[in-house]
Amino acid sequence: MPHLLERAPTGRAKCRGCSRAIAAGDWRFGERLPNPYADGDGAEMTHWYHPVCAAFKRPEPIVELLKATTDPVEDRDLLLRHAEPGLLHRRLPRVDVVSRAPSGRAACRHCRELIEKGRWRLALVFYEDGRFAPSGYIHLTCARAYLETVDIIERITRFSTELTDADTAEIEQELR
Repeated sequence: MPHLLERAPTGRAKCRGCSRAIAAGDWRFGERLPNPYADGDGAEMTHWYHPVCAAFKRPEPIVELLKATTDPVEDRDLLLRHAEPGLLHRRLPRVDVVSRAPSGRAACRHCRELIEKGRWRLALVFYEDGRFAPSGYIHLTCARAYLETVDIIERITRFSTELTDADTAEIEQELR
């Protein structure tokens, strides 16, 4: 069964990308995957996302859906604009949240140096077996080398909802 883009009939589903509820009547993207827990061939399950979260974290399936459908899709250009960098830069969909290091014990996955206490760090996740698994952190200054781009502010602010405007400006400065 192909992936889905539909209006949420209820507000019970949570987005797998940001973990927030998908409100009733809002658009949601459903990624169809084989169900490893069901008996029989062809058993599938659906993982729900806000369309923008899917564009950031699961670019392949949403681009596949957008290219396969001729139906009008609200914000098609925006979704493609957010998804296409994730197709070009293989590590970009790993970007999760940005936070200050609570201790100086975590090592950067790129340079292997410790991330100092109080310094901004970017959390990474791997998508495996239908789940996002935490996979460590990188310095913001290592983002260009690790991710092959520093155009990540929209991703960061999407998943790090507690950031202030001053925090965002400081993060942008450190990324440059």
